[in-house]
Amino acid sequence: MQIPLKDLMFEMRSLEPFPGVAARVLELSGRKDVVPSELIDLVQTDPGITSKVLKLCNSAYYGFQREIASLHEAGNLLGVTTLVNLVLTSSAGKYFRDYGSAKDSNMERRWEMCVANAIGSRIIASRHGKVDPERAYTAGLLENIGHLVLDRFLDSGMEAIRAVALSGSSLIDAEKKVLGMHHAEIGARLTTRWSLPEVLVDVIRHHHSPEMAGADAELAATIHLAEILTQQVEQESENADPHALLYEISQAACDLTGLGQTDLAELTGLLGSEMSRARDFVSG
Repeated sequence: MQIPLKDLMFEMRSLEPFPGVAARVLELSGRKDVVPSELIDLVQTDPGITSKVLKLCNSAYYGFQREIASLHEAGNLLGVTTLVNLVLTSSAGKYFRDYGSAKDSNMERRWEMCVANAIGSRIIASRHGKVDPERAYTAGLLENIGHLVLDRFLDSGMEAIRAVALSGSSLIDAEKKVLGMHHAEIGARLTTRWSLPEVLVDVIRHHHSPEMAGADAELAATIHLAEILTQQVEQESENADPHALLYEISQAACDLTGLGQTDLAELTGLLGSEMSRARDFVSG
Protein backbone atom coordinates (compact mmCIF):
# COMPACT_ATOMS: atom_id res chain seq x y z
CA MET A 1 0.00 0.00 0.00
CA GLN A 2 1.22 3.50 -0.82
CA ILE A 3 -0.48 6.72 0.27
CA PRO A 4 -1.06 8.97 -2.78
CA LEU A 5 1.46 11.80 -2.81
CA LYS A 6 -1.31 14.27 -3.63
CA ASP A 7 -2.95 13.44 -0.27
CA LEU A 8 0.27 14.25 1.55
CA MET A 9 0.60 17.54 -0.28
CA PHE A 10 -3.01 18.40 0.58
CA GLU A 11 -2.35 17.79 4.27
CA MET A 12 0.71 20.05 4.13
CA ARG A 13 -1.30 22.85 2.52
CA SER A 14 -4.09 22.43 5.07
CA LEU A 15 -1.85 23.43 8.00
CA GLU A 16 -2.15 27.06 9.00
CA PRO A 17 0.96 29.19 8.44
CA PHE A 18 3.44 29.33 11.30
CA PRO A 19 2.62 32.43 13.40
CA GLY A 20 4.14 35.43 11.65
CA VAL A 21 5.55 36.89 14.86
CA ALA A 22 7.31 33.62 15.74
CA ALA A 23 8.77 33.27 12.24
CA ARG A 24 9.98 36.88 12.32
CA VAL A 25 11.50 36.40 15.78
CA LEU A 26 13.37 33.35 14.52
CA GLU A 27 14.63 35.30 11.51
CA LEU A 28 15.75 38.28 13.59
CA SER A 29 17.46 36.11 16.20
CA GLY A 30 19.88 34.90 13.52
CA ARG A 31 21.15 38.40 12.85
CA LYS A 32 24.35 39.38 14.57
CA ASP A 33 23.30 43.01 14.89
CA VAL A 34 19.89 42.34 16.43
CA VAL A 35 19.09 44.35 19.55
CA PRO A 36 17.38 42.34 22.34
CA SER A 37 14.69 44.96 22.80
CA GLU A 38 13.87 44.67 19.10
CA LEU A 39 12.96 40.98 19.55
CA ILE A 40 10.98 41.63 22.72
CA ASP A 41 9.05 44.50 21.18
CA LEU A 42 8.15 42.25 18.24
CA VAL A 43 6.91 39.42 20.47
CA GLN A 44 4.74 41.85 22.42
CA THR A 45 2.77 42.66 19.29
CA ASP A 46 1.11 39.24 19.70
CA PRO A 47 -0.76 39.14 23.03
CA GLY A 48 -1.45 35.41 22.75
CA ILE A 49 2.20 34.45 22.35
CA THR A 50 3.22 36.96 25.02
CA SER A 51 0.87 35.43 27.60
CA LYS A 52 2.00 31.88 26.78
CA VAL A 53 5.67 32.85 27.04
CA LEU A 54 5.13 34.47 30.42
CA LYS A 55 3.27 31.38 31.59
CA LEU A 56 6.25 29.21 30.65
CA CYS A 57 8.67 31.64 32.28
CA ASN A 58 6.74 31.28 35.51
CA SER A 59 6.55 27.49 35.30
CA ALA A 60 8.19 25.11 37.74
CA TYR A 61 10.85 24.36 35.13
CA TYR A 62 12.60 27.67 35.81
CA GLY A 63 11.68 27.92 39.46
CA PHE A 64 11.95 31.67 39.94
CA GLN A 65 11.10 32.82 43.46
CA ARG A 66 8.99 35.71 42.20
CA GLU A 67 6.59 36.16 39.33
CA ILE A 68 8.02 37.32 36.00
CA ALA A 69 5.66 40.04 34.87
CA SER A 70 7.15 41.22 31.57
CA LEU A 71 9.10 39.94 28.58
CA HIS A 72 11.86 42.47 29.25
CA GLU A 73 12.27 41.00 32.72
CA ALA A 74 12.21 37.49 31.28
CA GLY A 75 14.86 38.42 28.72
CA ASN A 76 17.13 39.80 31.44
CA LEU A 77 16.75 36.69 33.62
CA LEU A 78 16.79 33.97 30.95
CA GLY A 79 18.69 35.55 28.08
CA VAL A 80 17.34 36.42 24.67
CA THR A 81 18.10 33.07 23.03
CA THR A 82 16.15 31.20 25.67
CA LEU A 83 13.33 33.70 25.30
CA VAL A 84 13.26 33.06 21.54
CA ASN A 85 12.93 29.34 22.20
CA LEU A 86 10.02 29.96 24.54
CA VAL A 87 8.32 31.87 21.74
CA LEU A 88 8.81 28.88 19.42
CA THR A 89 7.66 26.43 22.07
CA SER A 90 4.52 28.48 22.65
CA SER A 91 3.82 28.67 18.92
CA ALA A 92 4.61 25.08 17.94
CA GLY A 93 2.48 23.48 20.63
CA LYS A 94 -0.79 24.44 18.92
CA TYR A 95 0.05 22.41 15.82
CA PHE A 96 0.53 19.21 17.76
CA ARG A 97 -2.67 19.77 19.71
CA ASP A 98 -4.83 20.94 16.81
CA TYR A 99 -3.52 19.14 13.73
CA GLY A 100 -2.22 15.77 14.85
CA SER A 101 -4.13 12.49 15.15
CA ALA A 102 -7.75 12.29 16.15
CA LYS A 103 -6.89 11.08 19.65
CA ASP A 104 -5.99 13.73 22.22
CA SER A 105 -3.66 11.32 24.01
CA ASN A 106 -1.66 10.71 20.82
CA MET A 107 -1.31 14.44 20.17
CA GLU A 108 -0.15 15.14 23.71
CA ARG A 109 2.34 12.27 23.49
CA ARG A 110 3.70 13.52 20.18
CA TRP A 111 4.12 17.03 21.62
CA GLU A 112 5.83 15.66 24.72
CA MET A 113 8.34 13.84 22.53
CA CYS A 114 9.03 17.03 20.56
CA VAL A 115 9.78 18.88 23.80
CA ALA A 116 12.00 15.96 24.83
CA ASN A 117 13.84 16.22 21.49
CA ALA A 118 14.38 19.94 22.11
CA ILE A 119 15.68 19.51 25.65
CA GLY A 120 17.69 16.48 24.59
CA SER A 121 19.27 18.51 21.77
CA ARG A 122 20.31 21.16 24.28
CA ILE A 123 21.80 18.49 26.57
CA ILE A 124 23.72 16.79 23.75
CA ALA A 125 25.02 20.11 22.38
CA SER A 126 26.25 21.03 25.85
CA ARG A 127 27.96 17.66 26.08
CA HIS A 128 29.95 17.82 22.83
CA GLY A 129 30.35 21.62 22.65
CA LYS A 130 30.28 21.88 18.86
CA VAL A 131 27.00 23.80 18.44
CA ASP A 132 25.14 26.37 20.50
CA PRO A 133 22.78 24.56 22.93
CA GLU A 134 19.93 27.03 22.44
CA ARG A 135 20.23 26.78 18.68
CA ALA A 136 20.08 23.02 19.09
CA TYR A 137 16.91 23.38 21.18
CA THR A 138 15.24 25.30 18.33
CA ALA A 139 16.09 22.68 15.73
CA GLY A 140 15.24 19.79 18.03
CA LEU A 141 11.83 21.21 18.79
CA LEU A 142 10.85 21.29 15.11
CA GLU A 143 12.79 18.33 13.72
CA ASN A 144 9.74 16.04 13.75
CA ILE A 145 7.13 18.57 12.66
CA GLY A 146 6.65 16.29 9.64
CA HIS A 147 5.02 13.71 11.91
CA LEU A 148 1.97 15.96 12.03
CA VAL A 149 1.23 14.95 8.46
CA LEU A 150 2.04 11.29 9.09
CA ASP A 151 -0.36 11.28 12.01
CA ARG A 152 -3.21 12.15 9.66
CA PHE A 153 -2.74 8.68 8.18
CA LEU A 154 -2.45 6.99 11.57
CA ASP A 155 -4.89 4.16 10.85
CA SER A 156 -3.96 3.13 7.31
CA GLY A 157 -0.55 4.60 6.67
CA MET A 158 1.12 3.69 9.95
CA GLU A 159 0.04 0.08 9.68
CA ALA A 160 1.49 -0.07 6.19
CA ILE A 161 4.73 1.53 7.42
CA ARG A 162 4.91 -1.01 10.25
CA ALA A 163 4.44 -3.89 7.82
CA VAL A 164 7.25 -2.65 5.55
CA ALA A 165 9.57 -2.02 8.50
CA LEU A 166 8.94 -5.47 9.94
CA SER A 167 9.77 -6.98 6.56
CA GLY A 168 13.34 -5.75 6.90
CA SER A 169 13.42 -2.05 5.99
CA SER A 170 14.56 0.65 8.37
CA LEU A 171 11.74 2.79 9.73
CA ILE A 172 12.86 5.84 7.78
CA ASP A 173 12.97 3.80 4.53
CA ALA A 174 9.57 2.29 5.30
CA GLU A 175 8.06 5.76 5.58
CA LYS A 176 9.50 6.68 2.21
CA LYS A 177 8.24 3.51 0.54
CA VAL A 178 4.70 3.95 1.83
CA LEU A 179 4.37 7.75 1.70
CA GLY A 180 6.74 8.66 -1.10
CA MET A 181 8.82 10.71 1.34
CA HIS A 182 9.85 10.30 4.97
CA HIS A 183 8.86 12.55 7.87
CA ALA A 184 12.11 14.56 7.68
CA GLU A 185 11.42 15.57 4.07
CA ILE A 186 7.81 16.40 4.94
CA GLY A 187 9.06 18.57 7.81
CA ALA A 188 11.49 20.37 5.53
CA ARG A 189 8.74 21.13 3.03
CA LEU A 190 6.48 22.44 5.78
CA THR A 191 9.13 24.74 7.20
CA THR A 192 9.93 25.95 3.68
CA ARG A 193 6.24 26.84 3.23
CA TRP A 194 6.43 28.73 6.51
CA SER A 195 9.52 30.67 5.32
CA LEU A 196 11.65 29.56 8.26
CA PRO A 197 15.45 30.00 7.99
CA GLU A 198 17.13 27.79 5.41
CA VAL A 199 19.60 26.34 7.92
CA LEU A 200 16.66 25.06 9.95
CA VAL A 201 14.99 23.59 6.88
CA ASP A 202 18.24 21.87 5.92
CA VAL A 203 18.93 20.23 9.29
CA ILE A 204 15.31 19.07 9.56
CA ARG A 205 15.55 17.50 6.09
CA HIS A 206 18.80 15.70 6.89
CA HIS A 207 18.53 14.85 10.58
CA HIS A 208 18.56 11.12 9.75
CA SER A 209 21.47 11.60 7.34
CA PRO A 210 23.43 14.46 8.96
CA GLU A 211 26.46 13.94 6.76
CA MET A 212 24.33 15.32 3.89
CA ALA A 213 23.40 18.55 5.68
CA GLY A 214 25.10 21.39 3.85
CA ALA A 215 24.22 24.18 6.26
CA ASP A 216 25.30 22.69 9.61
CA ALA A 217 26.07 18.97 9.71
CA GLU A 218 26.97 19.03 13.41
CA LEU A 219 23.61 20.60 14.27
CA ALA A 220 21.80 17.97 12.20
CA ALA A 221 23.81 15.27 13.97
CA THR A 222 22.94 16.76 17.36
CA ILE A 223 19.19 16.71 16.83
CA HIS A 224 19.40 13.20 15.36
CA LEU A 225 21.07 11.92 18.52
CA ALA A 226 18.48 13.76 20.59
CA GLU A 227 15.75 11.78 18.83
CA ILE A 228 17.59 8.55 19.61
CA LEU A 229 18.00 9.69 23.22
CA THR A 230 14.27 10.45 23.45
CA GLN A 231 13.52 6.95 22.14
CA GLN A 232 15.75 5.43 24.79
CA VAL A 233 14.09 7.38 27.59
CA GLU A 234 10.69 6.38 26.23
CA GLN A 235 11.67 2.71 26.12
CA GLU A 236 12.87 2.83 29.73
CA SER A 237 9.60 4.34 30.99
CA GLU A 238 6.96 2.22 32.67
CA ASN A 239 4.53 3.01 29.86
CA ALA A 240 6.91 1.87 27.13
CA ASP A 241 5.40 0.15 24.10
CA PRO A 242 7.30 -3.12 23.60
CA HIS A 243 6.18 -3.17 19.96
CA ALA A 244 7.24 0.37 19.13
CA LEU A 245 9.20 0.87 15.93
CA LEU A 246 12.44 2.78 16.52
CA TYR A 247 14.71 4.85 14.32
CA GLU A 248 18.27 3.61 13.91
CA ILE A 249 21.22 5.59 15.18
CA SER A 250 23.35 7.20 12.48
CA GLN A 251 27.05 6.41 12.64
CA ALA A 252 27.71 9.68 10.84
CA ALA A 253 26.00 11.54 13.71
CA CYS A 254 28.30 9.79 16.17
CA ASP A 255 31.36 10.68 14.09
CA LEU A 256 30.31 14.33 13.72
CA THR A 257 29.68 14.84 17.44
CA GLY A 258 32.18 12.41 18.95
CA LEU A 259 29.35 10.79 20.92
CA GLY A 260 28.04 7.25 20.82
CA GLN A 261 25.58 4.87 22.43
CA THR A 262 27.52 4.83 25.70
CA ASP A 263 27.27 8.62 25.95
CA LEU A 264 23.56 8.55 25.21
CA ALA A 265 23.01 5.89 27.86
CA GLU A 266 24.69 8.18 30.38
CA LEU A 267 22.34 11.03 29.42
CA THR A 268 19.02 9.18 29.69
CA GLY A 269 18.69 9.93 33.40
CA LEU A 270 19.38 13.63 32.84
CA LEU A 271 16.78 13.92 30.10
CA GLY A 272 14.24 12.01 32.18
CA SER A 273 14.82 14.38 35.08
CA GLU A 274 14.56 17.46 32.85
CA MET A 275 11.29 16.21 31.37
CA SER A 276 9.83 15.68 34.83
CA ARG A 277 10.51 19.36 35.51
CA ALA A 278 9.16 20.43 32.11
CA ARG A 279 5.58 19.13 32.45
CA ASP A 280 4.30 22.71 32.11
CA PHE A 281 5.76 22.83 28.58
CA VAL A 282 3.66 19.86 27.57
CA SER A 283 0.40 20.84 29.28
CA GLY A 284 0.74 24.62 29.24
